[in-house]
Amino acid sequence: MLSLMVAGAAVEQEVEQACARFGLTASHYNVLRILDGGPGAGYARGEIIERMIDRGPDVTRLMDRLEEQGLASRQCSEEDRRVTLHRITDEGTALLEEMHEDIRVVQHRFAERLSEEDQQTLTTLCAKVYDMES
Repeated sequence: MLSLMVAGAAVEQEVEQACARFGLTASHYNVLRILDGGPGAGYARGEIIERMIDRGPDVTRLMDRLEEQGLASRQCSEEDRRVTLHRITDEGTALLEEMHEDIRVVQHRFAERLSEEDQQTLTTLCAKVYDMES
């Protein structure tokens, strides 16, 4: 398990560095990716948390920063005024597109060390580990 943690930390560090070049953290990038793939109405805070890779960060502060940067917006739900929905803005989508190549390079740098079979095995083993949370 220690090897898994060390490998994960190495990947995370590289992703953090790639995101920092764009003034974001990996958590900000993760939230933007979640919002980019979300429904047109947006996601509520709890739905974002459920989809995050690292569920530790304060999502409210993450969203505040993304909103301050013009990368995300929030609006009260039309169905339930108690619910705030978060969406990615056009600027956020443009930034994701700009970041895509840098993130792809990081992913490739790690993936090229493994054969296709090793990548599939790693995916299967990781799924077994995080299915334990269920």
